[in-house]
Amino acid sequence: MALATSGLIAHELSTAPVVQGQNRPQGTVEERAKRQADALNATAQLSPDQYGKVLEIKKSTISQREALRNGGGQGDDLKAKFKALGDQEDKQLKAVLTPDQYTKYLAAKEAHHDHGGGR
Repeated sequence: MALATSGLIAHELSTAPVVQGQNRPQGTVEERAKRQADALNATAQLSPDQYGKVLEIKKSTISQREALRNGGGQGDDLKAKFKALGDQEDKQLKAVLTPDQYTKYLAAKEAHHDHGGGR
């Protein structure tokens, strides 16, 4: 059974989309948004209503990031657009989360950036 499971996982990983320069599969917009919303939920214990709103914010942000990446822009202009998108996401999340939850979100975000993650 373990071999069958590992074979299935290997197949899923081999067929999943991979972003250039990264070794991990990214998944669909919905899958990525769900992973991010789940991570925030684990950090900040969201209510069901908050979770739904966070999921929609994440889907929108991920879609907009993909559009920027695929738009062919480069340099400082593209960096500025990504920063503006991140700022917009933070503002939307701040409106949904309690002050304590938002503080936890910012701490987790900072820890993620410190470990080589990031937008």
